[in-house]
Amino acid sequence: MSITSIAGGAAAAIGAVAATPARDDPRYAQIVDTLVSPDATQAQRDHAYDLVAGLETADDTPLTDAVLTERAAQAIADDRTIPVVVAEVAPLVAPGTALGPFPSSDAAAIDMMTYSNPLSIAANLENGGLIFRDPDGNHFFVTTPMGGTLDGFDPGQVPQPDGMALVACYHGHADYSKTDGSRTDKAGDEFNSDHFSAQDKRLADRGFWGSVIYVSTPSGDFRKYDAATRQDTVIN
Repeated sequence: MSITSIAGGAAAAIGAVAATPARDDPRYAQIVDTLVSPDATQAQRDHAYDLVAGLETADDTPLTDAVLTERAAQAIADDRTIPVVVAEVAPLVAPGTALGPFPSSDAAAIDMMTYSNPLSIAANLENGGLIFRDPDGNHFFVTTPMGGTLDGFDPGQVPQPDGMALVACYHGHADYSKTDGSRTDKAGDEFNSDHFSAQDKRLADRGFWGSVIYVSTPSGDFRKYDAATRQDTVIN
């Protein structure tokens, strides 16, 4: 090997190192640690860091930590390539925002209902959203919860992202209640809140909002009904 080729190789290596972003700002790194799932790859984390850093660069002005974190949550959600910590991102983005990717519909539903079920119980109102699959069929996305009533949730209010296929709906059954809305215990519940309603299953059977429906309950169970198999199972 000639001296010229050695020098050229060293120069190329130095150039490659110089082209790699430092990503060493502790403020941006902390936001990534907060919003991005521990399951994310290093490449995904690096991409998230670049999105966060770009927010201040675009404005050419320092942002408060709160504002930067909120904008970062929306930017990461809109990017749709970076798995997130749902409990951190969902409160910072608009209701009905699709979060993902997830490896399966069940994983998406469980992660979101872990966040949305306590909200449904605390408000004693149903909430819910939709689950979508990307065009390649490899990843799933679930929307942040939108509000319902004491005994119902309308999936029709949920925005549907372009280019994605609707596969399922999820909703929370609020707290144990009387029909007048007063809270009670499981024995006094008048809505059979720990189980799917007949209407829930009919919607899945007819495929109105996908052939699968999920429900979170006051007991803390997450249930799945699959119209293809007519199976009703607890998935958590």
